[in-house]
Amino acid sequence: MSSEHREHPLYQGKLWIRGPLTITAETLADLDEHARAEYPSECCGFVFGPADEPGHLDASVREVNEADKYHALDPETFPRTSRTYFKINELRATRAIERAEAEGRPMKVVYHSHCDVGAYFSDEDCATFSQGGQLMWPCAFIVVSVHEDGVRDHKVWVHVPGTDAFEEAELRVV
Repeated sequence: MSSEHREHPLYQGKLWIRGPLTITAETLADLDEHARAEYPSECCGFVFGPADEPGHLDASVREVNEADKYHALDPETFPRTSRTYFKINELRATRAIERAEAEGRPMKVVYHSHCDVGAYFSDEDCATFSQGGQLMWPCAFIVVSVHEDGVRDHKVWVHVPGTDAFEEAELRVV
């Protein structure tokens, strides 16, 4: 973990924001099933794990992709639909993060799928989750590549401190 992340109060003790991460096969299967179920729309949600095992992920919670709702209300401001974009309700997300933290099972990852393309972290993803070099939430990100014939790949992305960039980190399945 970089000194910037170590020193920032938002990140103290949250070693998962830099990877590597381990995820249970069952939890990864849940993400895959969610991606297949929502295809051809992007899915999204959160992954949790025990506070005393910073790099371990063992549970997921599905969220509603609100991209189509926002697009219908204001297509000029929100020109993309759920086919190529995901939007999580920020208030619900903040409450989930706070509740999980209080229960000793912090939210460590935001996950979403990309449809018919790779598991890369897009420019839109970077702009959404980091502004002015500051990470929106203290977490890593998993992108699931899903196609009509199923899931093809998963990648973990972590924030590069002091920038709006993200880099790939290791994801091990246990």
